[in-house]
Amino acid sequence: MTRDAGSIYFGTILLERNRWAAGKEPTYLVSDWISRLKRDGFDGIELWENHAVRAGSEELGKLTASVLPISVYNSYISFDDEEEEGRELAAQLIRKLGAKAVKFNFGKEPENLPMYIRNWKQWAERLPGDCRLLCECHPNTVMEEPQAAAAALKAMDRCEAIIHPFHSLGSPRDWFRHLGSAITHAHVQFRPDGKTFQRLSAQPSEAAERLDMLREAGYNGSYTLEFVEGTGQGEEQEKLYEAALDDMRFLREWLAVISK
Repeated sequence: MTRDAGSIYFGTILLERNRWAAGKEPTYLVSDWISRLKRDGFDGIELWENHAVRAGSEELGKLTASVLPISVYNSYISFDDEEEEGRELAAQLIRKLGAKAVKFNFGKEPENLPMYIRNWKQWAERLPGDCRLLCECHPNTVMEEPQAAAAALKAMDRCEAIIHPFHSLGSPRDWFRHLGSAITHAHVQFRPDGKTFQRLSAQPSEAAERLDMLREAGYNGSYTLEFVEGTGQGEEQEKLYEAALDDMRFLREWLAVISK
């Protein structure tokens, strides 16, 4: 069984208004939310990198001592040759925070894939041996299509994959057909029309259909609530958090049913 099977993590990017802004300067302290996240039943945190990179020493200390584990360090480092400094900083923070896994992306140029993999391998050697390596299969990257992603993963020891089963890049069945058990984590953002974020409970039949595809594929990995209803529309933290709790409840209920 996959480590952390059925675990649901809270992505701190979910509440971050500046996630896509120039400079990406954080607008809140994750430590202010940790006790609430634990109380409300999240199993861990997927920490957006700037919530650590731009944190002061006091905040970094609180994150290091978090009562909820930093289950995934959500990194946007580059694997271009000239970005060594950023990769080293990420490695230092992953070790300091005791992150259980790191999410990363490759660039979009297929001709640069050998460079990405070479620099990734060198970087991975600096991480703890038990830190899981999660490559996000994301639009506008060399990993946006199942066949290309599967071919790349063959050259990457220890590497696992993240997919987005509720939007974009085709059916989850296609991803499992090519990547199979390499898929161990899922980013949850429900956009049935391809644009507007909705709650899973808003269209339960379609959400359940996607989840059934995961079940049929034998998926027993973990989930991060990444974006929710209200993302990009005013961004009131409490409303976003309420939507996140609703999505978590939907997932919990589905997981409880299939475990019987």
